Amino acid sequence: MTTGARPEHSATLRDYLGVLRRRKWIILLAVVLVPAAAVGFSLHQQKLYQAQAKVLLSTQNLAAQLTGTQNTGINETQTEIVQTQAEVARVPAIAGRVLRRVPGTGLTVSGFLADSSVSASANADILTFSVTNHSPGRASRLVDEYASSYTVYRRHLDTAAIHAAIVNVDDRITRLVAAGGGHSSLYSSLLDRQQTLATMSALQTSNATVVQYASKTPLVQPKTSRNAILGLFLGLVLGIGLAFLWEALDTRVRTAQEIGDRLGGLPMLGRIPVPGKALRSKNRLVMLGDPSAVEAEAFRMLRTSLEFTTLGRDVRRIMITSAVEQEGKSTTIANLAVALARAGQRVILVDLDLRRPYLDKFFNLEGPGITQIALGRSTLADALQLGTVALSERNPRRTPSPNVRVNLAPGANGNGNGHGDGSRVKGVLAVLPSGPIPPDPGEFVGTAVLGELLDELAELADVVLIDAPPVLHVGDAMTLSSKVDGIIVATKMKVVRRHLLGELARLLAATPAPVLGFVVTGAEEEDAAYGYGYGYGYGYAPRPYAEREPSEQVGSDA
Repeated sequence: MTTGARPEHSATLRDYLGVLRRRKWIILLAVVLVPAAAVGFSLHQQKLYQAQAKVLLSTQNLAAQLTGTQNTGINETQTEIVQTQAEVARVPAIAGRVLRRVPGTGLTVSGFLADSSVSASANADILTFSVTNHSPGRASRLVDEYASSYTVYRRHLDTAAIHAAIVNVDDRITRLVAAGGGHSSLYSSLLDRQQTLATMSALQTSNATVVQYASKTPLVQPKTSRNAILGLFLGLVLGIGLAFLWEALDTRVRTAQEIGDRLGGLPMLGRIPVPGKALRSKNRLVMLGDPSAVEAEAFRMLRTSLEFTTLGRDVRRIMITSAVEQEGKSTTIANLAVALARAGQRVILVDLDLRRPYLDKFFNLEGPGITQIALGRSTLADALQLGTVALSERNPRRTPSPNVRVNLAPGANGNGNGHGDGSRVKGVLAVLPSGPIPPDPGEFVGTAVLGELLDELAELADVVLIDAPPVLHVGDAMTLSSKVDGIIVATKMKVVRRHLLGELARLLAATPAPVLGFVVTGAEEEDAAYGYGYGYGYGYAPRPYAEREPSEQVGSDA
């Protein structure tokens, strides 16, 4: 078998929508839990109210204009001046004055500065003072006093130089008069300067004026509605992100197309649903327990696919294997054996899964097995006689006892291939269980005796179906691949992983026997965008392929 490189598959919108559909519970949980957490957090927050006041800044110096003096301040843009004043308003001296004039707040200077802010307008000479407090009335009083205290502080800064100059001139005049120079020219000059400074002090206007006191104190915390909306948006984004992250970390295969791609383009032979709980609990096969059920149609479809796949090829010994255990290979091969027998073929089902044999449970067999035959402790005739099940297609619910003696030789008693005495038995199935498990199963399946035994079985039947162990855990299946004519791979949907399929494809490429295709078990778990439903059934047992007229055998009862 040769497997090509796995075809590249670019993600489409359908793929993304498929991820969202598969992971919808993660998204729903995030959409519900994140907004709920945001609302719960909001409800436990302390209520806070915010009050604002506005102060207008002015750069006019009326005193300098009236006295003809020059303003020698540093040249700054108006935006820089406003931003500088916003920083000045945050000095602790102003905060201390506010707290002294509004007693009983319980705030410290640093606490008040943390609960307040001053922002400069981008396109106006206005400072906006804000104070947040759990009491709306207290927030209003604090912000009004904050704005007023800033204007007082600013006026003090603007007149501080003039007041210092007046004090200096007064001191010089006092000392000059004490020295007897009250009639000197210096005295007259000092008096003129004193008069000028007094005039400048009287004419100095404030460069900061409160233009808006607090009028409204809206609730700024908690904002439950806003937090709920933000939580909903965040939950949706988080949920989608987690969904795709989970999808990236989840290596389970979800579609039959992906299985075929990762196995190098192998054809899919059939989709097999999981047996019902009643059948699983009693280790019963749907082809024996309820052959007219909808689930049984899947095995008839598998039978038809296998017939087309082997058409024109001498394929008698067919082995089924899987990547790992619990992928339904034993159930699949057992039901396929019954389906082939019901179609009129002579079938021998051999259990060579010597690690975990299971076929004997399906058919309630206790006789000798293939290991005993290989050791010479039993004959093939005895084992097949004790493990034979005859099947009537016309009455599929009537199954003879597994201990009935039937000769598989062609034409013998009419029970071989449907010919002879016209019996209603149309096919024969003989089950050959494993028998006692040998100490080293890997060595046993490689013996020449087993190969000769399988060749003998192929001469007795139309098809020999072999149940083999999983490929990836032990080497039994790889050893058996040299003794069979074809291989079927069973893959369990949502159980097999991508990396396992890659390793399986690598091993299958080295097998001497051709790989006929793969069977998807647990197919009802396939992504709904790719899978098929099994709700379509028939109200009657379908006619067997072997009983149909030649014109009807183009499409079998599968």
